[in-house]
Amino acid sequence: MSDAGDAVRNAAQIEYWNEVSGPKWVALDDVINAQIEPVGVAAMDRAEVSASDRVIDVGCGCGPTSLGLARRASAGRVTGIDISGPMLARARERADAAGLANLSFERADAQTHAFEGGGTDLVFSRFGVMFFDDPVAAFANLGRALTADGRMVFACWQGLGDNAWMRVPIAAVA
Repeated sequence: MSDAGDAVRNAAQIEYWNEVSGPKWVALDDVINAQIEPVGVAAMDRAEVSASDRVIDVGCGCGPTSLGLARRASAGRVTGIDISGPMLARARERADAAGLANLSFERADAQTHAFEGGGTDLVFSRFGVMFFDDPVAAFANLGRALTADGRMVFACWQGLGDNAWMRVPIAAVA
């Protein structure tokens, strides 16, 4: 872990994404990514990533958005962060295969990690921000990482009542 506070403040999520969901996600990564990739691409388009951008990819999971961001920020740098060791291992495999020198990954919690103050042009996330244990602390911490004109772009599910993609299957199963 990057920070001793991570384990205390977000223990339930850390355990879940390392022991339960992370290994399952890795096993189903290609299928899941095929379903949600268009949302990540649309968010990257919206972010208008420049070649020199310094980017943090929050909740990077198995790394597909980090790779896409690193290709767009070809003269910049991308750091993918996640709390899931199994997912980060898969992300590193992908990055090694792609040979992207401007891409790295860190096991870190967005709400407590000591980011470089003012050193980031873009904070990006595809479906990672909704898992924050303390959203106020996480967004404040990420905000401190941004340059004065930095930007934050993310895709996040709405609440279950407004999210037919989740509500309908759950109702059908019930």
